[in-house]
Amino acid sequence: MLVRRRGFTLIELLVVIAIIAVLIGLLLPAVQKTREAAARIKCENNLHQLGLAMHMYHDVNHAFPPAFAKPSMYGWSVWLLPYVEQQNLFNLINPLGTNLTPNAYTTMQLSVFSCPSDPATATVNPYFENLAKSNYVVNEQVSDGGSAIPMSTVTDGLSNTIMIGERDLLKQVGAAWPGFNFKLDALGGVEAVIGRPTWPINTPFAGLPDSGCTRYAWSSYHATGANFAFCDGSVHFLQNSIASDPKQQSCNKPVPANYPLLNLYFASDGYIVNGNDF
Repeated sequence: MLVRRRGFTLIELLVVIAIIAVLIGLLLPAVQKTREAAARIKCENNLHQLGLAMHMYHDVNHAFPPAFAKPSMYGWSVWLLPYVEQQNLFNLINPLGTNLTPNAYTTMQLSVFSCPSDPATATVNPYFENLAKSNYVVNEQVSDGGSAIPMSTVTDGLSNTIMIGERDLLKQVGAAWPGFNFKLDALGGVEAVIGRPTWPINTPFAGLPDSGCTRYAWSSYHATGANFAFCDGSVHFLQNSIASDPKQQSCNKPVPANYPLLNLYFASDGYIVNGNDF
């Protein structure tokens, strides 16, 4: 006797498909959160490594590296290369005997300077002469143009002072680890290597001509804030909501004022830093 096998009806098939779609919808956010958590950890590890490299450089040279050297214009990251296991690249660049130009070495992407949370896929930065992209900029109170600032000048406390912060290359202008060129860069400023607290964290780049200098802001694609390495080598996540001075939203260099983001930026302004702010 033949037994007829009953197949799925159209309604049953649609119900199954709907259930699968719901399950996928529930699963995708979890997968995305897991990926972002891993990316954020990688960014934090990069900052830990860069903070340690800054201390190693200081141990040898008794000062932090310059944000950019004069007249060669090599950025602070170049001087850290021997301390992030890139001695061979440092030797090939030869920053003590050459000036910065785009070449095979200065357009090379390095993972220690790249945050995987940045959605921008470019390996070079179009704002800065197509030099190799970086997602990290330094605090000019610690490393300025041609400077050699010793740790002893950070009188507000190493654990209360920002050393390095993040900046993405999608809603912002990113950075360039090799340095910059005033004459040839699209923006023509030190924002290739330096970050400032004149705008709140995650302020987007306003686009050229950017008369308010939004391009100096720190930023990331982590939810609600960005990662920072402090002068003691610790890494902290600062929220977008941490207050900065609205009167200083301009191209002028920041000046001390009693706002949490500014207090963390200045190394010796004398203002009290509240640990609840970070």
